[in-house]
Amino acid sequence: MNIVMNEMEQAEDEFAQKAMVEAVENQIADGHPREAGMVMMALTKNGLDHDEALEKMADVLAVHVAATMEDETPFDINAYARDLLQLAKG
Repeated sequence: MNIVMNEMEQAEDEFAQKAMVEAVENQIADGHPREAGMVMMALTKNGLDHDEALEKMADVLAVHVAATMEDETPFDINAYARDLLQLAKG
């Protein structure tokens, strides 16, 4: 039973990560927040490949989405953008 539960949790984690990556890709394409594109350029300029940069940015987004859900508050785009910029300063 534990093996099945672990596999389910892993599948859920992978699905959530893919959803976050897709959301970041959409943000870059849409130019909103504008920091998403800027940070992508900075991360790739600093040596990360595109997929690695997307994953790091998706991790930042996931933290903000989780906080929004946990606190039952609106998504704070300004805080998210600020944290993306911190990622670029790394």
